[in-house]
Amino acid sequence: MRNKKWLKQMLYSHLAILCSFGAAIICITYAVTYSDLIRDTRKSNSEYASHVVDSMTTSLKNLERSLAGQIVKNQAINDFFNNDGGDGAAKLINYNASNEIDNIRNNPLIHSVYFFRSKDQEVLTGGYITSLSRFKDNRFILELQNNPPASRWSSLRTYSEFPLIDPPERIISMTQKIGSEGWIILNVKADLLLAAADNLRTHSRSFMNISDDQGLPIYSTGPDNGSTKLSTRIYSNYTGWTFSSGISGEHLLGQAALLSLYPLTIIVLTLAAIVAVILYVTRRSYRPIEHMMTRVSSYRQELKTSGDDEFAILEQAFDDMLIRMNQIDLQEAENLQYRRRQFFIELQDYENVVPAEEWQNYFSLFDLPNNGSLVIVILEIDKYVPLMRKNRQNMLDSKQRLEKLAAEWPNLQARTVAYHWISADRLTLLIDVSPDPEHGPEGLDEPLQTVVHALELLRIRSESELVFTTTMGVGSPVPELPQIKESFGEALTALQYKMTAGSNRILVYPDIRDREESVNPLYFKRVEDLVHHFRIQQLEWKNDFSRIFDLLEDQLLKNEEMQLLFNYLTHRFAREMEDTSPTVNEYWHMVIYPRMSEALKEMEETPEIRMLFSGLLDQLYEQYNVMLESRSKDHLIYEVRQYIEDHFNDFDLSLKSISDRFGINGKYASQLFKEKFGVKFVDFLIGLRVDQAQKLLRETNDSINEISRLVGYEHVISFGRIFKKMVGLSPGDYRKLMRNAESQAGPINKPNALQSGRV
Repeated sequence: MRNKKWLKQMLYSHLAILCSFGAAIICITYAVTYSDLIRDTRKSNSEYASHVVDSMTTSLKNLERSLAGQIVKNQAINDFFNNDGGDGAAKLINYNASNEIDNIRNNPLIHSVYFFRSKDQEVLTGGYITSLSRFKDNRFILELQNNPPASRWSSLRTYSEFPLIDPPERIISMTQKIGSEGWIILNVKADLLLAAADNLRTHSRSFMNISDDQGLPIYSTGPDNGSTKLSTRIYSNYTGWTFSSGISGEHLLGQAALLSLYPLTIIVLTLAAIVAVILYVTRRSYRPIEHMMTRVSSYRQELKTSGDDEFAILEQAFDDMLIRMNQIDLQEAENLQYRRRQFFIELQDYENVVPAEEWQNYFSLFDLPNNGSLVIVILEIDKYVPLMRKNRQNMLDSKQRLEKLAAEWPNLQARTVAYHWISADRLTLLIDVSPDPEHGPEGLDEPLQTVVHALELLRIRSESELVFTTTMGVGSPVPELPQIKESFGEALTALQYKMTAGSNRILVYPDIRDREESVNPLYFKRVEDLVHHFRIQQLEWKNDFSRIFDLLEDQLLKNEEMQLLFNYLTHRFAREMEDTSPTVNEYWHMVIYPRMSEALKEMEETPEIRMLFSGLLDQLYEQYNVMLESRSKDHLIYEVRQYIEDHFNDFDLSLKSISDRFGINGKYASQLFKEKFGVKFVDFLIGLRVDQAQKLLRETNDSINEISRLVGYEHVISFGRIFKKMVGLSPGDYRKLMRNAESQAGPINKPNALQSGRV
């Protein structure tokens, strides 16, 4: 009886609910359809307005970033704003700055660009330079000077760079102040910018009105009859413009009626079908359901369900079963992922000894065959850091694509058992190579060749389909899983030869092992020759440079060894530049050395480093030559004289040290000194030292030995001999004579060493 009552209740309740909801659905279908149509239209309209705002804002921000990137550390622009216009180089400076304007204008949105220099009120455009008073856009510049704008972008205005040729166009201007030196004004074609509104428009029901920061309309696609309904208004803080969009047209009601006719017909037919199905299915399913309810009722105590609601019991039983199954599936998936990750962690831990039981678990995890070979391959992304800096999202997408390519192994004899990213730029593959079925187990004689052939296909596909290339380190095949650490270590070692072997290739450890070399001592001699010839301005340094890199490219060295050799080269140049002029030394430390250091961090191949280093050393050599040529003979010899006067007490001061210091031949320096001052370098130096020695003998109580060292003589005997030759008295006799003269009432005629030597 209870079951029959349940059946009747189910039938009555289902039919009553179905009829009630059917009537309600029929009544509201039209309203819902109309509401959906309005909502979809408004949503589309709102997205249209947002896309227009985003498109224009993105375009303007890209121009702003592009301008900022082009003027940072731009020597030509800096020269223009810092030039007073009075020297002969003004035309060249203006020409270079005009070229930079042409570079900035390399965008179809840009109408024109001009520079305004405050100190001389000059305006430079891409085609001419003129004074502010004669410039057609001077009112805008004067307004900039008097009232600097709060926004980077100006209001809409008209302007023509060549009024006699081109008619005025609507523009908006971005202003970039260059300190107190002036302004850079970038004018954007407003009509071309506003064209985004037309390009993004998807249907005729939407319209768009755009007004500027003063509320004046600058763009409109709304109908003239006023049959519009505003739904979206967006204010752009970046441009100051207001974007208003809405729905136009009077046919939404008719469209809603047409759209609802079909679903109403389906609803009526469906309701009728549902009634028939309910009657049929309920009766037919009655007995199996009753039997199932009887069995489920036995779980009441376990599920702790109150009442006689069989559906509640059934629902709870199924929910509990599904929860348990999901928990088991999730736990198994997590365990599987963790065990795979743990396997690759074990490979990198050389000191940890993995028990045989654990290796057996990994063997079962990867479903490895009993016969075959295992190989570790490490795929390293080339130029990873600069590529990530350039486009991070493309790199992440390509890394996922690389995983799929590695899993889709192109050879039936080999397959990727597992893979894992051991670092951001290195993907490790565990590859199983099965024997050739045509040759049996002896087909394993060439597993490495099989892997290399398949890797070459993978390398070609990754090169053509991804945004990066890969260099692949391949270890030796091993017959058993516990030996796989050896293959992993060999694959890592193979990648250490990437700098000399090259990128975008396959580095097989057994091949590299037979070619491994040590650093050639000749390298250090070549570096010393290079630095020496560079310093004395002999073009032989270029040949030395070529010999150095030819030597490195002929050897197979590890990346760490190559880094040390390159660091030695830069270190030797750094030491040598410290002995040159401050200008050249500063150019080395501020321009050349930072670029070399950055290259050693990011570049991965010796030919790339060779090309960059060659260009940088050419720039440094040019600066060095300019420094030497800018020194005239008179200026140079006065520097030499001043240096002698400041360092006459240096034991090592000689023509050789002068030659090393000023980069000129010692004999030539002595000749210039004699011609300019009428005294030899040696006599001038002796005069300075003896003059200072006389002063110290008169005014101090220092010992003769100490005075000898203070004036630049390491040996007191040499000092005494030279002093007596120049003064006529020994240092001790001279001091006694001077002390006696001072104790008596008046001065005496003191011998002066400079009479014979000092200028």
